[in-house]
Amino acid sequence: METGRGSLFERRVKHWYDKDHETPLERVAELAAILAVSLMTLYFIYSQLLRTGFFTPSFGSTEIFLFYAPVPLGIAVSVIRMVTGRRNPARPLETLNAITMAAAGLWLLIVFPFNFAHLGDLLPSPLQVLLSWIPNYLGKVILLVVGLAGLFNSVYTPIIYFPVRREYSRQTSSVS
Repeated sequence: METGRGSLFERRVKHWYDKDHETPLERVAELAAILAVSLMTLYFIYSQLLRTGFFTPSFGSTEIFLFYAPVPLGIAVSVIRMVTGRRNPARPLETLNAITMAAAGLWLLIVFPFNFAHLGDLLPSPLQVLLSWIPNYLGKVILLVVGLAGLFNSVYTPIIYFPVRREYSRQTSSVS
């Protein structure tokens, strides 16, 4: 892709196109993210099964779906990036994940079916102090940030996807 000239949007497309390929270290980071999210999810599932008190009685079917739905979507996004070595092929699913994250974050903020005093209950006693300081209002702030970031990304990601895909098509046709 040419450098230097063009509108601000064309320069942004060039930037997105140039940054589309992941480095080997970024691909390893995708695997690390999958492992971290999987472990956190298992922690929450175990907490829910043992009824530690983190999930309150208002954590019903809708909340369960919204809480856990972003997990497989996010893992699938990371797998696509890891396998292809590119970001753009994962962006349609990433957009769906952003919409799900926005809905989950904002709905769970409204309902707030959590008691953060019990977040660390499954950890060994000496480690519980690491999570015991987190108050409910900080949990609400986190959900607000997740919801707003999801809204932003659900708009921003497709804006990136289509021009980068078009640029790949253009590059492929100019090589032929």
